[in-house]
Amino acid sequence: MLIPVEELIDGVVRTLGETVLPDVGTRVARAQLYAVIDVLQNLRDRVEERTALLVAEAASAREALGDAVTALREVGAETAAARIVDALEAVAAEPPAAAAAGLRAALGTALEILDTLPAEVAAAARRAVAAHLATQAFRDVAVTKPSLLAQISKG
Repeated sequence: MLIPVEELIDGVVRTLGETVLPDVGTRVARAQLYAVIDVLQNLRDRVEERTALLVAEAASAREALGDAVTALREVGAETAAARIVDALEAVAAEPPAAAAAGLRAALGTALEILDTLPAEVAAAARRAVAAHLATQAFRDVAVTKPSLLAQISKG
């Protein structure tokens, strides 16, 4: 029987917090144990990237890049738009991890292209990419557990 990694880490964290921690006598050792619990809690959802998170990231990136292409075409920057389309077409659709990684690279390419354009030409395309990046930052932070730094510092 295989135990999902999340359940395994949850069990370790529970054991450390409920069984081990009460018997740890020194402040330094307690602080170190809280640090281990903190790392495990944040590692739990990152051991294997969750497909749903990757799919959401990929969909958002594709939409942002599509919006950037549209914005560039509307201002007559067809060459820049075509270069972004080329970057998009090079991205694998599956597996989700490869798609997300490829779209991150395509976003980097798009930003490099936008940097070569006059600000007024790139403005709308840059907003589309920035909106995705802001949303992605929130998605990345959403899986981070609350820090135990207060408990670590108290020991």
